[in-house]
Amino acid sequence: MSNISIEELEQKIEAGEEVIDQYFDPATTRVGTPHLMTSRRGQDQTITNLEIPLAMLNELDQMANELNISRQAVIKMMLRRALDEHYLAKRLTSS
Repeated sequence: MSNISIEELEQKIEAGEEVIDQYFDPATTRVGTPHLMTSRRGQDQTITNLEIPLAMLNELDQMANELNISRQAVIKMMLRRALDEHYLAKRLTSS
């Protein structure tokens, strides 16, 4: 798996190239070089409270059911994706 810019990836997709196996890590939601997943035991954890509107909580539960994972796993997955996108955008704008 190799790193690729969003623009290059879009061009390959538009050209009809198969990019999933070459550029996406199926073990994570990340694009590019895969990062080793660490066990939760290897990370410091903390408990937090989060106020979420009921409608959003229902959406999270629906997604959790569709993916057959816990609500907590859905929230962590979405937060990780949002953080990755934030850092990627930040890196692209500083280049």
